[in-house]
Amino acid sequence: MIVDEQKRVLIECNRLLAACFCEPEKVLFIEENLCPNLATLLTSIDSESSKFAEAMQQELLETSEVDLKVDHAALFIGPFQLNAPPYGSVYLEKEGQVMGVSTLRVAQFYEETGIQVSEKEPADHIAIELEFMSYLFRCEVDAIHQEKKEDQQKFQDLQRVFFKDFLNPWIPIFCQKIEKHANSQFYRNLAFILNRVAKKTEGIVSLS
Repeated sequence: MIVDEQKRVLIECNRLLAACFCEPEKVLFIEENLCPNLATLLTSIDSESSKFAEAMQQELLETSEVDLKVDHAALFIGPFQLNAPPYGSVYLEKEGQVMGVSTLRVAQFYEETGIQVSEKEPADHIAIELEFMSYLFRCEVDAIHQEKKEDQQKFQDLQRVFFKDFLNPWIPIFCQKIEKHANSQFYRNLAFILNRVAKKTEGIVSLS
């Protein structure tokens, strides 16, 4: 599969992965075929990850929404302790704080790209950063269709910088924390997929 085709897949992969990190709504996840759609997409770029997405669907069907919400809160929300903080600054800065200098740099990156982010979460929340990668891939693909070479190159450059500086450096340890502390296989499988997709993305953006 050529790089451009892989990026078309990553548009939706990143969007669906971002949705998986939102507060779980079991009925909605099932009705939207979140996990099966993710599994289908992953088949073309990482067949092993596709199997884990299929397992997520089975876990979603068998686990109560209450248990999923409790696990999600313990991992990503608190209130007393976040077992797997979903914020880049926690991993990128020595102080390990939320809303650090790196968070402001991410917000500035969005602003310079013409994106406005909801203030409900810090700009470096994992779901927001994954949505942003999806946006950058979509913009590049649109530029290809419109034969706008300069725009295509611009978005390729933005992908490389954002992924290298703000997203990729903290994904491995974030995924390790999820795998260590999650009570449900749903989130353990999600961590495995995110880590694999990040490695695949690293190779793809470096070839652009």
